[in-house]
Amino acid sequence: MLGKLMKYELRATSRTMLPILGVMLLVSGLANLAVRWMNTDRLPAALSVILGLSMVAFILGLISLGAITVFVMVARFRNNLLRSEGYITHTLPVSVHAQIWSKVLTAALWYAAAIVTIVLSVVLLVLDVDFIRGLTDALGDILRLFTDFNNVEVLVELLVILFLESVAMSLMIFAALSVGHSFSSRKMLASVGVFILFAVLTQVVSGVRVSMVPDAGLAAGTETAARGFMESWRITCGHLALGAIVSGGIYYLITAWFLKNRLNLE
Repeated sequence: MLGKLMKYELRATSRTMLPILGVMLLVSGLANLAVRWMNTDRLPAALSVILGLSMVAFILGLISLGAITVFVMVARFRNNLLRSEGYITHTLPVSVHAQIWSKVLTAALWYAAAIVTIVLSVVLLVLDVDFIRGLTDALGDILRLFTDFNNVEVLVELLVILFLESVAMSLMIFAALSVGHSFSSRKMLASVGVFILFAVLTQVVSGVRVSMVPDAGLAAGTETAARGFMESWRITCGHLALGAIVSGGIYYLITAWFLKNRLNLE
């Protein structure tokens, strides 16, 4: 059932997200032309203005794409579970847990898609013959970089941490919305207030947790710098993963409880 819900969620959110991501890539291509053509004197004035605006749009899009993705996921959760659409959603023969996980995993996929789009947008901005030639010449070094065991381990652990943190962030937002919408009035204002409270508490706990991480590089003493770095990296990743799992679990329980027991649809 979770797979069917995710399929439905992806279909619903893709109507908004795919055009946004597509426009970002298109603007990146125009910004590439702007970078290469802006200094030419023979460029028509109208085209010069268009390319200049595309460069501004590229910068604004690069900065705001993450926030736009979060906003779309928040709107989807609120409209589908906490507003009038919820009268239909909550009558479906699926559990609240399946509903929450479908929203969380769909959000994580779109966050990943936004990151990939940002990377591709930067590549499109600098893409030219010299860039491709340099990338081809450096291909061997790039392959050696990713075939080194330590580098692969760091990359995998980084991706896992990013996934866990994105899930925890989504659950914190969903928990704040669920608590805020249990109020009888000013639901969004209450949700913002609860979110700020959750965010402050999470940051305080994270700060205390980070201060407790031992310095494995110093503890290694005579060990090599590389080994010390890897030990420190593993310990840091362990603390980050544990923190994301614990905080995400707490916010998940809050979200599930309020959706089950304090649902107050608009």
